[in-house]
Amino acid sequence: MKSILFDVLHNVTLLMAGFYLLGKLSPLPITRESPRLTRVLYGLALSMISLLLMQMTIEAAPGVMIDLRHVPVIVAAYFGGVIPTTIVTVAIIVYRFSLGTNLAAFTAFGFIVAVALGTSLIVREMPPYAKRTFTLVTLYATALHALVLWIVLPKQILLLEVMSVVIPASFVSSWLALLIIRDIRLTKQSLRVLRQKAQLDFLMGLNNSRAFNEYFTDLKQRLILNKQSIVLLTIDIDHFKQINDTYGHEAGDEVLRQFASRLRDGVAESGYLSRNGGEEFSVLFEGVPLAEVIPLAEQLRERIACSPFRLATTDLPLTASFGLAAYDETTSQIDHLLPDADAALYQAKQQGRNQVVLFSPNAESAVSFQE
Repeated sequence: MKSILFDVLHNVTLLMAGFYLLGKLSPLPITRESPRLTRVLYGLALSMISLLLMQMTIEAAPGVMIDLRHVPVIVAAYFGGVIPTTIVTVAIIVYRFSLGTNLAAFTAFGFIVAVALGTSLIVREMPPYAKRTFTLVTLYATALHALVLWIVLPKQILLLEVMSVVIPASFVSSWLALLIIRDIRLTKQSLRVLRQKAQLDFLMGLNNSRAFNEYFTDLKQRLILNKQSIVLLTIDIDHFKQINDTYGHEAGDEVLRQFASRLRDGVAESGYLSRNGGEEFSVLFEGVPLAEVIPLAEQLRERIACSPFRLATTDLPLTASFGLAAYDETTSQIDHLLPDADAALYQAKQQGRNQVVLFSPNAESAVSFQE
């Protein structure tokens, strides 16, 4: 009995370590809506855990091997859906039959299939994160496990040396596995929400400078494999300081909100809109030709200039200046895109504001598109 206890503890330890590492290695929670490749890899990883468990089996009787291989099947069916469940189930069945075809092998086949189907049906009908769902799934799998042991084991060793150790371990390991993975998933979801909030400007809900920098860094990495047109439009509200000085910071915040709304409506889904700080904004266009961005920038300028901004006590006319730089039409190095767009924006300010200026290496030849 002592030997069985230690072998079962080895199984439980491997399970907990495997699930913990699997949860940490995956950046996002695995769900039925995850990309297909992700679910396939998840199924393969769970298959490896099951096969490792089958290398640490307890031979309770000649030709009868006991382990906790069914727990990864529960996890796959509970969280991953059909694809990972099918992969891990098939892997277990193929490996078990490769060791021999006897009553124990066919019983194990029925057991694994019943665990996969039963868990899938329970999770489909009940809330997945509820404790009662955890309890029902673990009770179902444990009852099946007990039935299998009753069928395949000689009755004289059934109760004392196996049932008293393996069945409690089966229940506890299934429960702990679901609990660990649930907690890791909820932690990831919380971190994802916090990360999204940390990348949003609190005042107007746009991407902030941190989000812009991360997006731009990722974009530069993608350019290594897929060279394409990248256009950066930088935007600055003209004489914004005077608004704060004249009407107060609350009015200034309201102007910023309305300004962001007009930009959002004008850009729609064509570019990555950010507030880079103060009254400065930017739009990154990925894969959009410069010839299409120029008229869009001019439309944004007109959208700002043609309709006054409504404050509590007055309607306030405003204008904005725009700077454009394009990789690799005006800018040969992607790292120079931001300073080049800022230089074009500065040129727009110097030339009288309320205009769109395209960067040129020779500042004197920067092109303004204002009529």
